Amino acid sequence: MTTTPDDAHVQHTWQLTHDNGDEISIDLWTDGYTVHVDGGPDNGEQWEGGRADVDHLLTKYRANGYRLARDYAVNDPEPHDEPVEDDDPEPDGRPERCPECSAPVVYDPRFGDEFREGAAWLCTGCKWGQYLTA
Repeated sequence: MTTTPDDAHVQHTWQLTHDNGDEISIDLWTDGYTVHVDGGPDNGEQWEGGRADVDHLLTKYRANGYRLARDYAVNDPEPHDEPVEDDDPEPDGRPERCPECSAPVVYDPRFGDEFREGAAWLCTGCKWGQYLTA
C-alpha cells in the first residue's frame, strides 16, 4: 500500500489500520469520481461517487475499528469543464442506533440493492437499511 510508479491516476490516498493488523488503502482517482479500495472487506471494490464515497467508506471503517493512519495528496486532480455539485446533506431524523442490532448507523446518499436505490441510513453491523423519502 505504498506509492508506486504507476499511480499517475491517483489523486489522494487514505491509509487505515486495525489493531488486528489489517490495513486498508482508499484511493480517489484524478478523475474526481473513481474510488478504489485495496485491503479489508471491500478489497478490489470500485465506486464512482468521488469524495462522498470516500467519506462513506471512512465512516464505515472507523465504525468497524479501523483508524486513519495517514492521508496524502498523490497527484493533482484532472480539470473539469463543468462544476461538480455536492450531494444533498444528510436529512434530519437519523436513528441513533440500528433498530435490529443496536449498532451505529451511517448515511449513504446513493445506496442501492435489487429493490430500491436512493438515500438511506445503514447499519454498520447487520446491514439494515431505512430508505429516506425525498
